[in-house]
Amino acid sequence: ESVAEHDFVSEVYHVIEGSATLVTGPDLVGKKRRPATLETVRLFNGPGNNSTSIRNGVTHELKVGDVIVIPAGTGHWFTKIDDHITYLMIRIDPDKVTPVRDEAASKAYLSKPARPQQP
Repeated sequence: ESVAEHDFVSEVYHVIEGSATLVTGPDLVGKKRRPATLETVRLFNGPGNNSTSIRNGVTHELKVGDVIVIPAGTGHWFTKIDDHITYLMIRIDPDKVTPVRDEAASKAYLSKPARPQQP
């Protein structure tokens, strides 16, 4: 997987099951802007970058019960997922750069099969 960084949207992860290694930091190596036309940019986390790694990143060994806050502008990257990880993600979007869905729109979206992620 690649490093993700969001310009305006912060994220909070609460680990429900499993464990993983997450690296965070601002110094992205091989930074590449995500196209504004990508579904993930338009609907989920707004404009930002991907990269191949994080220089001098901070390593977090996440396990059940852990909570980590990833501020906007911070690269983040699961470098290792042990058997599996299930986590609750909360996106903080004070500038409303992504659309808010009502209950009906959320159910309609979630009823569709998942599509592979684009880098």
